[in-house]
Amino acid sequence: MVWTLLLGILLELLIRFYLHELPYKFLNHTNGPIRRLGQYSKNDVIPKDYIAIVGDSHAYGFGPWLYDNSWSWGQPEFATHHLLHSKTNVDVLSFGYPGFGSLGSCLTSVSEYKFISESAFWPELAEPKIILLFFYEGNDLINNLHEIEQRGFDITRISNDKAKEEIGILLKAEALKIDNHWSWFDHLASWNLFSGLHENYLRRFTTTVPDDHPTNIDHAKDPEEDNGDQNKSTENIALIDGKEIDLGYSEGPALLLTDQEVSLSMEVFHQSLVFMKKTFPSSKIAVVYLPSSLSIYQIESQHLRPAPLFLKGDERNHAFPPLKATENSLKLRNLVGNITNSHGLRFIDPTEFLQDRATRILLHGPRDPIHFNREGYTAFTEAILPEVMILCDTAGIIRTSYSTD
Repeated sequence: MVWTLLLGILLELLIRFYLHELPYKFLNHTNGPIRRLGQYSKNDVIPKDYIAIVGDSHAYGFGPWLYDNSWSWGQPEFATHHLLHSKTNVDVLSFGYPGFGSLGSCLTSVSEYKFISESAFWPELAEPKIILLFFYEGNDLINNLHEIEQRGFDITRISNDKAKEEIGILLKAEALKIDNHWSWFDHLASWNLFSGLHENYLRRFTTTVPDDHPTNIDHAKDPEEDNGDQNKSTENIALIDGKEIDLGYSEGPALLLTDQEVSLSMEVFHQSLVFMKKTFPSSKIAVVYLPSSLSIYQIESQHLRPAPLFLKGDERNHAFPPLKATENSLKLRNLVGNITNSHGLRFIDPTEFLQDRATRILLHGPRDPIHFNREGYTAFTEAILPEVMILCDTAGIIRTSYSTD
């Protein structure tokens, strides 16, 4: 028992000091808040004068670039935090939560930060110098509605004047609930690693995924694939570098939500932003807008069809003229920008940059057309980099390198 205890302590110390040097194959399986410290988009385990990225799967780095490297024994780049770090040598910590909306990602990132910063097992984690809060027009709004509905909010009362107050109360209650969720095991790097490995590998051998599960459905077609005119899609066709490309299963700018639902979801985003600002009063916060794929490509087909969604027990699945996506995207950008600016915060909108790049290069898929591919993440990072550099200067972050490659 003594030797087991000593070996356990030695293993914990080794992982603790070399956590950020683990190959992604292992980091991919870690769970709990401490897994954030294993990210290699920083120069040490505990980041210093760092940028925090908060958001959904785009903040995490989902997409074909990640999938191709998910079993890597190295430390490959595949997301915005890696690219920003390599270009500036500034520490970048990603709090990305696939499937979360603004409310869920803000709540969970704050809880994980507080857990790490208050842990007696780790050196103190300072507040981030800069926070980049991603807003994704493709599904953040519907996810916001789902998240408050799952927490008891009646989203059918969309004209309720007390929505702002109720959402604020809900945020406080959920923050306390998440804080109480962590156990003392979560402080241990070895527990975060091996419990995640055990859980994920056990699931692989004990869970059967049905043939109709979303992970087994190929939503996208190969751009080079041509099965004849009769089999070609008449929707979601983009013109890229003079070629017609079928974008396949793609997301759009909240096309399937009503104006009232958008308004309620925007209030959720607004309250989430206020929550972040109160939690990190000394951080420079910027909201970064992420347009959906149906908003940035030149659509050649007469109709586009966003990914269907379920709300209030019903499925919504409709086609729209391409102009509707352009109008909706501009409206959402203005709404998010106005909310951000009303708090004196910086609003970063790379939409026009991405629209220009998308006339020449496919930035999504073709496998997983919802998320950026390598060219997409590269273009997105290139678009926001000048604004990030300005934020670094105003936050007093000293950069030791800067690459424009």
